[in-house]
Amino acid sequence: MVLKIVKVLNNNVVISLNEKGEDIIVMGSGIAFQKKRGDTIEENKVERIFSQQVPDLAAKFQKILHEIPGEYLEITEKIIENARKKLEHDFDDNIYLSLMDHIHFSVQRYREGMLIKNQLLTETKMMYRGEYEAAKEALELINKTFETELPEDEAGFIAFHFVNAGMNGSMEDTVQRTRIVQDTLMIIRNYFKMEFQEDSLDYYRLVTHLKFFVQRMMDKKPLTATDGDRQLLELVENNYKKSYECVRRIAKYIHLEFGYQASDEEKLYLTIHIERVREHNA
Repeated sequence: MVLKIVKVLNNNVVISLNEKGEDIIVMGSGIAFQKKRGDTIEENKVERIFSQQVPDLAAKFQKILHEIPGEYLEITEKIIENARKKLEHDFDDNIYLSLMDHIHFSVQRYREGMLIKNQLLTETKMMYRGEYEAAKEALELINKTFETELPEDEAGFIAFHFVNAGMNGSMEDTVQRTRIVQDTLMIIRNYFKMEFQEDSLDYYRLVTHLKFFVQRMMDKKPLTATDGDRQLLELVENNYKKSYECVRRIAKYIHLEFGYQASDEEKLYLTIHIERVREHNA
């Protein structure tokens, strides 16, 4: 099908129509260079077509591309394509906007001498190894392209963009994920008879971990334990007896309700997160 330009958003992004006459967003390096409404889009320049939530995406693209130089879109495309190949799955379309905006903000922040410490870097490395490896490659490309020296913390932030954008699902899935997280927090709250300090970093880490734990459960992709993890689990079980017993109750609930068997590694990290929250609330 021959695609024609309906509206140029910038040199790399245009609005067109599909065979049903519906709006689509077409992306590609230089796809609209010296082009105007009604011109034919060169097929060999098409790199990505967005067909979902087009009005909303188009408005966001138009706004962000007005504020951010086109080179950031180009590097974002390269990073996402590399991550897609490395992780062997697609992403939600919104990652093009969120990641481009994040990269631009990070580079500007660096040039102004302002760097933000990533408090979840260690957890990101442990729990999302594939995403983190893809993010390290992205960071290397960003530093080379923009002649910056953004630190390792930035790879952790980028990895979270990959994780979040890979969590596609129906509204029913979203509701179920939310319910499981809330039920799990209720088990912890009741077991220790405590109220969470919801503005604390440890609570944020716990909830973040639970969200991704539930996602892995629904995807049936549990973390796999190494021999070192099993030894560490035994150590944690002995040192954090109450937190580990609470995790056993959570694992039992998950197994009875959803037939999911939490792995030793899942129990290990969850115990550590719960113990941190307990210490903060003590």
